[in-house]
Amino acid sequence: MKTIFSLQTGIATLLCTAALAGLMACDADTVEQQGGKLPDKEPLENIYGRLRSSSMSDDKVRIRMTEGSGFVTSNFYYQFSKAPASELSLDAWIDGSLLDGWNEANDEQRTLLPEGNYDFPDGKTLSLSAENQRSALKRIRFMAENLAPGEYYLPLTVAEEAGTEEHQTINYLISIRARQLGEYKLNADQVFAVFYLDTEKYQPLLVDEYLMSKLDANTWENAWSEREDGLRTIGNIVNLNKVVLDYDAETGRALLNLGNDMRYVLDHIDKYIRPLQDKGRKVCICLEGGGTGLGFCNLTDAQIVDFVAQVKTVITEYALDGVNFWDRNAAYGKEGMPAMNTTSYPKLIKAMREALGNDKLVTLTDYEAPTEYFWDTGATGGIEVGQYLDYAWSGYLDNEKNVQIVDPWHQGQQYVSTDHPRKPIAGLDPAKYGCINIPWYPQGPNTINDYFTDIFFWRQAGNKQSNILVFESLRTLLQDNFESTWASSIQVGYTYFADDGAWMIEDTPWGPSIMSDNEYSFDTSLLGKLPNGGTGYNKWLKDW
Repeated sequence: MKTIFSLQTGIATLLCTAALAGLMACDADTVEQQGGKLPDKEPLENIYGRLRSSSMSDDKVRIRMTEGSGFVTSNFYYQFSKAPASELSLDAWIDGSLLDGWNEANDEQRTLLPEGNYDFPDGKTLSLSAENQRSALKRIRFMAENLAPGEYYLPLTVAEEAGTEEHQTINYLISIRARQLGEYKLNADQVFAVFYLDTEKYQPLLVDEYLMSKLDANTWENAWSEREDGLRTIGNIVNLNKVVLDYDAETGRALLNLGNDMRYVLDHIDKYIRPLQDKGRKVCICLEGGGTGLGFCNLTDAQIVDFVAQVKTVITEYALDGVNFWDRNAAYGKEGMPAMNTTSYPKLIKAMREALGNDKLVTLTDYEAPTEYFWDTGATGGIEVGQYLDYAWSGYLDNEKNVQIVDPWHQGQQYVSTDHPRKPIAGLDPAKYGCINIPWYPQGPNTINDYFTDIFFWRQAGNKQSNILVFESLRTLLQDNFESTWASSIQVGYTYFADDGAWMIEDTPWGPSIMSDNEYSFDTSLLGKLPNGGTGYNKWLKDW
């Protein structure tokens, strides 16, 4: 006997007790589930119970993990169709005898999850009081450590041994995928690269073919010697867009709108995102405005709570690494919409950090009016925004001017942008702020080096305080005005930004000269190699 409370005799006892007490109502509350109907077809005068998961409305919960390490937590609880007449408790347990029946009924070949790969941090006893229809949530934790890739099964039940009671078992279907490390190591040397990728145009797998080499300028030997060709893939954070904040006029809710393309990518996450994470990248979603007039700067407190919960659900469900806020395209000032204020955005960032915890990234793109007051805690309602951010960086890009160096700590100094003056975000360490966002430059009269020399001189002056380097939204080889120049933007930007990438000789017959200590070179060979074996353009355009 595994249960403290017998489901068959216990419910009957409850019914009798309730009848004697005059507590049986004609219209009992229904159990919340898909379709809003009770699973049983008998009259509602009876009390029915069900073991449920917070993750799914039916009895199947899918758990996806990657081999090697990490864990996933899921909640379960017990619910009656109405409150029981007296206190009771149920003891959940794992019934391994259900494995063969599951495999036969579903034409699968799953393996029972080993005992060492799950536990119950809160215990397994589900208690219900006479006032409550449902028990408190309990956690079951799944661990991937030492678990081979494959398909596993774990039946959690409150039924009697060999019991057949309906809806008393949760079937956990655990998939462990093999890591896809690929050929190239992720670079973590000198430059911490931040990327954006537009899922309306590209597959995220494009990121993996951004390859860089570092050559010693004196010997021309590969500095990254783990491969014969010295190539590494780059991009430490990848922000996927676009995901927008929409407005529902009927309900007044701020809604998270993933859009069809992002939804497709997330629904095929093992193909498009996990290979990027396997190498150590952090893959986040970029949140921006949806053009409705409602944005991060004019939300009510209730809308903030609601919106944060929606974002957390997506981050948790798909095991993403966090969020990036970029307040653009909100179209503030539309008729009937609230005016911008200076406390809404800081409250939103603080609420997101508290909801996601410290295991997920919360980053900010510093851009125009929405963030210009983040230095002033008087304006932000006392919130030091930087205390709730992992990183922040400039969002200023100009394809016709030299790279804009947005340096809030050295404003007014030579080489720092005068077009975009900013003040330091309160509470943010300078080492966590990226001052440079590198654009792609079109073909024109200037050489690529002309656009980037300010980076070198700014660094040479001792102003550089972080290794964060941000890039315009990723692209592939396309036949357009950027065709022969965009790849050079990456390698010249890297070389001038990295502390070991370039230096200056003061005394030469031609005056001061910038020299390379190490030559960073961007390799587009894989981007030009098409799946059919030929060479050409447009690789990694979206395939859905």
